[in-house]
Amino acid sequence: MTDSPSEIIRLLDVPGVGPKKAYDLVQHCGSISRVFSAPRIELMKVAGIHAKIAGNILAPVDQELLDGQLRLIDKFGVELITIWDTGYPDMLKEIYDPPVALFCRGDLSLLHEPAIGVVGTRRPTNYGKSMARQLGQDLSKSGLTLVSGAARGIDTIAHQAALDIGGNTIAVLGCGVDRVYPAENKFLMKNLVDQGLVISEFLMGSKPDAPNFPRRNRIISGLSKGIIVVEAAEKSGSLITAYYALDQNREVFSVPGQANSEQSKGTNQLIKQGAQLVASVEDVLAELSERFQMGMSTGQQELIIALDGPDQTVYEQLSRENPMHIDDLAQATGLTTFGLLPTLLKLELKGHVQQLPGKYFKRK
Repeated sequence: MTDSPSEIIRLLDVPGVGPKKAYDLVQHCGSISRVFSAPRIELMKVAGIHAKIAGNILAPVDQELLDGQLRLIDKFGVELITIWDTGYPDMLKEIYDPPVALFCRGDLSLLHEPAIGVVGTRRPTNYGKSMARQLGQDLSKSGLTLVSGAARGIDTIAHQAALDIGGNTIAVLGCGVDRVYPAENKFLMKNLVDQGLVISEFLMGSKPDAPNFPRRNRIISGLSKGIIVVEAAEKSGSLITAYYALDQNREVFSVPGQANSEQSKGTNQLIKQGAQLVASVEDVLAELSERFQMGMSTGQQELIIALDGPDQTVYEQLSRENPMHIDDLAQATGLTTFGLLPTLLKLELKGHVQQLPGKYFKRK
């Protein structure tokens, strides 16, 4: 894909065209530039593209917007990668509606490292702060890249815990990567750019509007092998991340809290619904794989599992030629869909299984 940053930005700015439609348009037309030169009738062959949206696509270029975006990209040293680029993270390609482009500041190599998400309330208790800090440090020491949303509270504590020990961390923003939100995280944001990675699917200068954060959350879970919810009230936005993780066939972990604590109602409910209870980093690593170690020859992390028991049962039901839906796989193995997720994750980490769009799986 050789489209210019201007063409990518133009596509991202089309009203009514979200990530899924944008991807389908480019796949149909062959390139982003061809989307803007295609006849209206051709554009309307793509699912969800009706006459009004086709008109939006073919509207004159907003040159002022494009010039402003390019100036900001240059000013803040931003790299723009698309889903068609080799640098785009494979994990994120697996979800239903991956962002077609990511604005990135920092170390792009972190997009290809084994990662775990840590999220939680913006108003943590002392207990929640302590757990987020301890988990953030221990996960980093284990070699995992910590992914969160740079929000006030648990997110900030987890990012800082990783940075404090020189660990890897990725912040996924619900605004442009040139903005600092919340304002008190100015110093943290500088360290994230210098020592980690800051990414967003939103145009430069985008404000942290409320609808952006659920969209942001699907990227946090999409980049991660699993999501840990530290503290969350009954209607916390962190639970949205957990539910995205379930939908994306990621593992969901939850730190238990006091039964009468408002900040733990959401996390305790997740455990009742089947999320893995987490009291320490060992609970996370044990669930992700039977053994987690550093690869001595390359310095890269390796997650090594033995293929026996449930792993063997699931693997034997799959083939390379005919992908199998997770519901059919559950029926064939006698396992619940939720019960299948850890096993499928292990097989993916080992490289035995590949996940396809729509919750289909096949042997690799």
